[in-house]
Amino acid sequence: MASLSSTAAETTTERRGIPGAQFVEDVERYLTQSGLDVNSSLSFLQERLQQYKLVEMKLLAQQRDLQAKIPDIEKCLDVVAILQAKKGIGEVRFVC
Repeated sequence: MASLSSTAAETTTERRGIPGAQFVEDVERYLTQSGLDVNSSLSFLQERLQQYKLVEMKLLAQQRDLQAKIPDIEKCLDVVAILQAKKGIGEVRFVC
């Protein structure tokens, strides 16, 4: 895997261990600063893109899992509200 040495790509903020994306405005200057040839740089950027896609897929899966839990959580909250209401009027007694 090709790596950029002392470039702006390394200094961008990382979130969750994933380096921030760097916008390349001037390709010639980017290649000069990175010290890589065109193929190495392109392969590095393609690897980074795959990392971003993998993280996106993981986050979307996590979002789907959390969305699926919402109805169960709402039911639990309803049960808690009912129990609190019954406790307030003295219908429910908890025995330890």
